[in-house]
Amino acid sequence: MWHGNRTRERWTFRRVLWPSMEEAEDFWQVTGGSASLSAFSDLKDSGSIDYKGTAVPDDNDCVRVYYGFTDAAGERWEGPVLTGFLDMGESEHDDVRVSGSADIRGMLAAASDTGPGYPLTVAAGIDPVAAARGYAEALGLKVSAAPCSYRLGGAHTFEQGDTWLAIINWLLTSADFSSAYTDPWGTVQMQPYVEPVERTPLWTFRDDETSFFKPGVKSSDNRADTINVVRLWFENDQVGLFAEARNDDPLNRSSTVTRGRELLLTETVDELAGDTPATMLQNLEELAAKRLRDNSTRIEYKDIPCLYAPFAVNDCAQLDYTAAGLSTVGSITQVDVDFGRGADTTVRVRTLLRPDFKVTTSGRVAWSA
Repeated sequence: MWHGNRTRERWTFRRVLWPSMEEAEDFWQVTGGSASLSAFSDLKDSGSIDYKGTAVPDDNDCVRVYYGFTDAAGERWEGPVLTGFLDMGESEHDDVRVSGSADIRGMLAAASDTGPGYPLTVAAGIDPVAAARGYAEALGLKVSAAPCSYRLGGAHTFEQGDTWLAIINWLLTSADFSSAYTDPWGTVQMQPYVEPVERTPLWTFRDDETSFFKPGVKSSDNRADTINVVRLWFENDQVGLFAEARNDDPLNRSSTVTRGRELLLTETVDELAGDTPATMLQNLEELAAKRLRDNSTRIEYKDIPCLYAPFAVNDCAQLDYTAAGLSTVGSITQVDVDFGRGADTTVRVRTLLRPDFKVTTSGRVAWSA
């Protein structure tokens, strides 16, 4: 139902009581706004609203944004786009009328704005996901967590200044879960990490009779930032070692040969295995080659303008834009939505390509005692 003409579009901005998360009245004075869902932001969800009326919206609670429409077949759809806290900005008064804007901060703000205030220690043997869930629920957040069989291998102490969100995400990562994120209802999700491209695409952007994307797809990549040389240095009381790894492969688009210049990563290594300088140097060269390959992943982006659909970050998406010769499968990492007529939406699809290329290594013992 996502393609074709839409009628009877409606945006609803509903007050949600905190912390019960019960829905209350609608914010009648809201006139528009936007949302941004990002896989790489701490809060994952953010947005803003504009308002105009005789009263400022109450920002002690939350707002839930709904979008609805009727498709060409007469079928009605309505669902939430975003739930978050309101942070009021500047307001302008004109007699009895007032106008202004407010930011929407995702529900994870309840965990990012505060922390224990002391070095918290979690014990070995605990279920880290259960612990993360407990901390989130103690803050008033609603949580949906998958079961976890992993148990923490050793005790861990967090820094005094760590936020609850940092603590929760560390615990989830230790169990090979994704970092915490929220669904459109504002419920915190704690789920095992799955590489998005290993899933079946949930969304397909295809230029045929089912198309719901628009012309103007933008392409970009990280080639300008992809390194092609790594140089490492190690020293202790007995020896100083230098190692280099180079991408001089003429068939690789980021190599020194293709680019005609070096893009360098240089680091100092603190620990290195080996009983002799020769063995340590070999290990340092292997480490340099690994750093080069780890930092040579090609990342391609496709920004796709489209009609709104209930996309979620980390969903797997496929683009088959045959007229433009564009085809890719990747992960949705950002969704930008305008709260206006047409619900203009832009979806960013991120694809990781790990190229195979020839690596040349070298090194030397700079000094020895």
